[in-house]
Amino acid sequence: MLDDHQSKFETCSACPSLCQSACPVFSAEGNRTVSPWGLMQTLHQVQKKNLAFTPEIADLAYHCLTCGACKEQCELNVDVLPILQDARIEAVKNEVAPKPITGFLEKFHRHNNPFSKDLLYRLKEILPAKYFEKRTQVMYYATCTTISKTPEIIRDTFSLFEKLKIDFVGIYADPIQCCGYPLISAGAEADFIDLAEINYHSFKKYKLIITGSPACAYTLKKTYAKYDMGLENRIVTINQFLKPYLKNINYKLKKSVRTKLMYHDPCYLSRHLGEVELPREMIAQISGYQPVEFLDNREKAGCSGQGGCYSVIEKETADSITVKRLAEAYEKKIGTLVTQCPSCVYKMRKNSKKIVVKDLISYLNDSIEGLVE
Repeated sequence: MLDDHQSKFETCSACPSLCQSACPVFSAEGNRTVSPWGLMQTLHQVQKKNLAFTPEIADLAYHCLTCGACKEQCELNVDVLPILQDARIEAVKNEVAPKPITGFLEKFHRHNNPFSKDLLYRLKEILPAKYFEKRTQVMYYATCTTISKTPEIIRDTFSLFEKLKIDFVGIYADPIQCCGYPLISAGAEADFIDLAEINYHSFKKYKLIITGSPACAYTLKKTYAKYDMGLENRIVTINQFLKPYLKNINYKLKKSVRTKLMYHDPCYLSRHLGEVELPREMIAQISGYQPVEFLDNREKAGCSGQGGCYSVIEKETADSITVKRLAEAYEKKIGTLVTQCPSCVYKMRKNSKKIVVKDLISYLNDSIEGLVE
């Protein structure tokens, strides 16, 4: 599979590593081998058969958050992520993937999700039964991380729907509550395809699937299409779904919402899906103010430290990336940080003792009282 990337390898070989300044993993580890440039040089030697694909080299392919910041920095527009993805797939096939990844995959297969829990059972504890009884062509897909780590986002989503008189959305209630992103991110391609096919045949029964997880939206829209399971026209982010309701109807706001807050761009929402301005527009519409920005924002935003299975193999270093991101919010004396990704919310909450971290939908729900009668 690495042979498919010959031209990219050659391009990177002639580059002075301009991308490494944007890489959060390189910044945290301080090892040029795990910079995007360093990873490309090593895998190029594997591709040329100058190096064997050993467990040590396979491990390097997982030193990446799949945040995509390197491509934004690259003047030649080289995308390193597909190459690292192929290396991970080869690592799993050849049984040289790191032991934490092997254990992660074993845990996944117990309940078809990375948390090894019955997530449908948990989902039914989060929401009232009435949402499961709706017969509708429009479904909200809660996603595994949201159910397991940030369940309040699900409650707030349906609370907001009720306030805006959106009464036609049901909850997706099939036994599998994971899109498969953890599998493909870990390199388990065959397992991902098996799970994706089950999901695909279930999802295609509906006209619209709404999700608040950018990584899941990307997986369902883009990764599934790569394997000839086209769902792209059926998948919308929660922001895209809510946009007309927030712009075209009158609603009452709570007096306390006009406060200073900061917005963090999730990597999969901003870089991978290109949804950059809409979250800011929604915040400004509610608060009356543009959110405070990180120095690195929009397509150039820094990562929260949770993506790409990196925290599976380097938990403490991944946490240090989160702490570094939060440090800027401390310096700007921010009390509330808004983002829109269950993994970002979870990771930032876990590593912050001073800042209130909210998903955008929770912020909207907390701010809106209901429609103007």
